[in-house]
Amino acid sequence: MILLEKFYSAYTQSLGIEGSQKVVKEAISEAGLTLKKEYSKEEAKKLCEVLKSKPGFVGIIAGFLMARVILDKA
Repeated sequence: MILLEKFYSAYTQSLGIEGSQKVVKEAISEAGLTLKKEYSKEEAKKLCEVLKSKPGFVGIIAGFLMARVILDKA
């Protein structure tokens, strides 16, 4: 299971707490997922795919998150 907090923390330094939450929550909605404290590996991959489609550093960071999910290091 991958904690929601891992997604938030990946973007907090660049976007701040509110900005990171906004980006992640929008991606959760776009991925057809519901907001919860943790996600299965498959759900986390789906969320990463949505984030990867975003321009700029949001997409780049999502690539790193995806690698961590695949390697189960999130």
